Amino acid sequence: MNIKEITKITGRIKIKDYTKIIVHSELTSVNKRRADIAILLFRNNMPDKALIIEAKSAKVNASSDKIKNQISKYLRSGEFIELENFETKGCALTKNKLIIDHQDITAISWSSIFEMLGNKSELANDYLQYITNIKGTMKFYEKEVFSVPAGNSNRSQYNYPFIYECPNKGKTYTSMKKPLFMAFRKRLGIMEKLFGVDEIIIMNPKTDYNSFMNNNAYSDDIKKRVTDYCNDSWEENNYVDDEKQFFILSKTNQIELKHKPRPKRNNPFRGYYKLSELLNEEKVIVETD
Repeated sequence: MNIKEITKITGRIKIKDYTKIIVHSELTSVNKRRADIAILLFRNNMPDKALIIEAKSAKVNASSDKIKNQISKYLRSGEFIELENFETKGCALTKNKLIIDHQDITAISWSSIFEMLGNKSELANDYLQYITNIKGTMKFYEKEVFSVPAGNSNRSQYNYPFIYECPNKGKTYTSMKKPLFMAFRKRLGIMEKLFGVDEIIIMNPKTDYNSFMNNNAYSDDIKKRVTDYCNDSWEENNYVDDEKQFFILSKTNQIELKHKPRPKRNNPFRGYYKLSELLNEEKVIVETD
């Protein structure tokens, strides 16, 4: 359980220090709320720590405010009889990495779980199969290339800090698929380059920035790039109070598209392409996936 996001709220946990561990699935509270997973740790056979895990659907992006509201209800005293006398914390499993400014609640991405369990023991693989069937599974990516119109905002995408930012509300944005690459359409819809997507981070720059900067799960490079982007996009120390998606684009995993593929019509749409379509130098006009 020593995942950075979880140890941030629970402290470092050594399994050998506990005499008993109980895992509940679909634990029901006195108010008929259901927790997907509850892990109870007993020290010397006495209640010690508990972690409630809420597995959000991997098909849509989660919202920090909604997660805090939901899990806060789980953490109320007396909500779950089985969790009486435990120091209880909450964690959400989410499609993308989500910054939550709360001392008792955190979030980790499905891909982090896959990476942790994917090459472990047979028991870990069995558990992986179990949790991915709770509310739908996902691959490390859902579509190969995500394309958006570049407009006048491509400076931070084609150059340092290599970040694309968009809202995290409304069906248009919350239902976006997780891509391997991004392509920005310039004049006439021309796509000149593919950018690998290293991370997708969801946070409210105004309320969650300090939690993001204190989060050891992110490198100094990513923190500096997000900071530089925020300072350049909004007034320093007065960031926008709105939940955003930050696509952290690779500085090294970039592919030049010398044949400059483009759609038949360059409408201001957000669409997905097959990587093979965009890499085919014989195809200048490409169709969305």
